[in-house]
Amino acid sequence: MLEIPGNWLPARAALRPEGLYLALRDVGREELKDAFMQETILRLPASETIVHIAREDVGKAAPGTAPAGLIFHVARCGSTLISQLLKKREPLVVYAEPLPVNEILLPPHKWPRREVVCALRTLGDALARHARGPYVLKLSSWNTLFCDILTEAFPDSPWILSLRDPVEVGVSMLNQPPGWLWEANGPVSEIASFAETDRASRSPEEHVARLYGAMCDAAARLDPRRGRLVHYEDLPAAVWETVAPHFSLSIDERQRQRMADAARSHSKAPPGKIVAFTRDDATKQAAASSALRQAVESFARPPLEHLRGIHLDRQGAKATHA
Repeated sequence: MLEIPGNWLPARAALRPEGLYLALRDVGREELKDAFMQETILRLPASETIVHIAREDVGKAAPGTAPAGLIFHVARCGSTLISQLLKKREPLVVYAEPLPVNEILLPPHKWPRREVVCALRTLGDALARHARGPYVLKLSSWNTLFCDILTEAFPDSPWILSLRDPVEVGVSMLNQPPGWLWEANGPVSEIASFAETDRASRSPEEHVARLYGAMCDAAARLDPRRGRLVHYEDLPAAVWETVAPHFSLSIDERQRQRMADAARSHSKAPPGKIVAFTRDDATKQAAASSALRQAVESFARPPLEHLRGIHLDRQGAKATHA
């Protein structure tokens, strides 16, 4: 088990033949106000130290150090709003898209799957020591492709998948593509659905539609009893009506009102800066090309409907046995 004092936040991770290295920064949990954890790390100067966990000790996490919940998402779908609103439920700590998770999960995996799972558990132990209480792990969008590894690492942690209409997600991804989307050796390079055809011959519209479908396929392989689907159109109320209860987090009226008030501002605005939020569903639908719509219907919509069907079946079975 780790010995991490005070406010030391895991900021980087590296898997080496001899073990796991964590770069820790002296950043308090109360400072995690930015939309993404890495933004807080870049914003605040802080001392840093490196800890080494021998390979044979990786995975020896203390009991009770798993996240209260895992947030998976398909990108550009309101997941940042969910994580930012959950921060209003103090003293809960939310770690939003932490870089160490990406560094452990990024393919090709440097360690066998079993040891990658162990590394994630050790990271969870370090985050729990920093949080000194319940915490939620909001993952990067491409982490959803490897959600089975994360749920294996934290088998008792409930999860949600934040979803939005694939046409609207596709418009956003094409207009402002994330840096990893087109990397030759990036996170999508080892996904089976991306090996079926030569990527160079695939249109950008097909590429993002296949990515959305692959995320839905990955989530469909998880135990639906542990998960909930959260749709963009149900936000922000779904945060206190669905997400918090699923994560066993009580929400009082004061916290609910704080969440509702915060939802009126853009969730990705810098700390202390208020930017009014305006929904853009109609704008994105109007901007979608016929090529994108065709790609979505071929490669994204069927996996999405299959995933929804699984969860509808689960809800029906639950109602039948109630």
